[in-house]
Parts: sequence; C-alpha cells; structure tokens
Amino acid sequence: MGHQVTRIFAHRGSRLRAPENTARAFALAMDEGADGVELDVRTCRTGEVVVVHDRDLWRCGGDAREVHELPWRDLCAIDVGAGERVPLLDEVLDLVIARGGAVNVEVKGDVPDRPATARAVARVLLRRPAREHDRILLSTFDPLTFLVLRAEARGFTHGFLFDRTHSGAYRAIVIRRLLRPDAVHPEQILATPSAIARWHRRGLAVHVWTVNDPERARALAAAGADILITDDPAAIRAALPD
Repeated sequence: MGHQVTRIFAHRGSRLRAPENTARAFALAMDEGADGVELDVRTCRTGEVVVVHDRDLWRCGGDAREVHELPWRDLCAIDVGAGERVPLLDEVLDLVIARGGAVNVEVKGDVPDRPATARAVARVLLRRPAREHDRILLSTFDPLTFLVLRAEARGFTHGFLFDRTHSGAYRAIVIRRLLRPDAVHPEQILATPSAIARWHRRGLAVHVWTVNDPERARALAAAGADILITDDPAAIRAALPD
C-alpha cells in the first residue's frame, strides 16, 4: 500500500507573518495552503480553554500575569499583536474546520492542575459534532495529561510529543511504549528515515516538528512523514510536490 500524501500543519498558525496562535495567523495559514494548524491550549481562571503557548502573555502581549490567574473577560482584552486577541479553542476549531482544515491541539503540561486542564479540553472537544472528530488531533509532552486525554476524549487521535532536550530519546521510548499513542510527534532531528519506517511498522502516524527548511521538508516527505508542522506553511507547501 502506498504512503499517503504528507500534510502540512502551520505551527501556531502562520506565525512568521501574523501574531502566533491568533485567528489572523490561523486564517492566513489556510490561505497559504496549509492542510491544518497546530496550536497550544490551557485554561484561564474562569475555566475557558484558550489558545496560548506560554504561561503568561509577556512575550506576546507585554502582560506578565499568568493565564490561569486571569478571567476570560480580562484575558480577551489583551492585545497580543496587531490588535489580535487570545482566541477560544472553539473559535479556532470553527474557523479552521469550516475551511476544510484539521487542528492539532497541543495540551500544555506546565499548568497548576494537569488532569483538570485535560478534562476541560476533552469537554470542549466532545461537544463538537462527531463528523469533526477525525479533523482534530491531540498531543502533549506530559504523560499524565496524555493518559487523562486518552480516557476522557475517546474517538480522537492521540499523539505523544518528544524532543532531544526535555524528553530524551530513551525516556521517550519507555513512555511511548507505556502510553501506546496513535501517533508520535518527534522533534525533526529525531525523525530519521529508519525511525519513521520503524514507527510506521508499529502502526503509528508520524507528525514531525518544527520543519522550516524546504530541503529537509522534501526529505521527510520522501521518508514518509504523515504531517510536517512548520512556521512557514507557504514555503513548505511550495517545496512539496502536489
């Protein structure tokens, strides 16, 4: 059986040309030919699942207060670049899925209550129409978060994120075998052709991050990577054959 076409997901949207993790970045990514987007979620003080990478908005919005301390009414008033605001997960799902795209939801592990955050994400996703479920992927670096998501959000694809620095190759192998994910999300330097082939033999989809070099993207696609997550969807789309 031939390998399916490698898909391109925009890392926090088209973040080189729009403020990351905003509606503008996600819409632009779809305009630039992305098949989907990758985003980060955590909860704010009033419980909404919001799309934010960092624990606070200092880097993006000049506000040092932590996201989990802010109620939604205060959080959504902060300008995170070019007049954009922090979106709700539901808002991004509406935007991207309406345009035929998919969404990789990375659930952050640097939160005060990891199981509660995972359950909040699961509640949002389970309220979505069943026809959307195959367009939504879940991923996390955190094993506890992964286990709660797997138990609470059934019917979705669950991926395990790992890298050289924080996970370590050996630890990643051990945890992956314990968690039994549907997909692996390796840092791109770990995605060698032999590793991709090995993961595929084990029935795992392979979603590689963060791939910004066109030549590297072509090599990973040739090796069979299922999804390439990139900061520059326009360049990577242009680099890959139709």
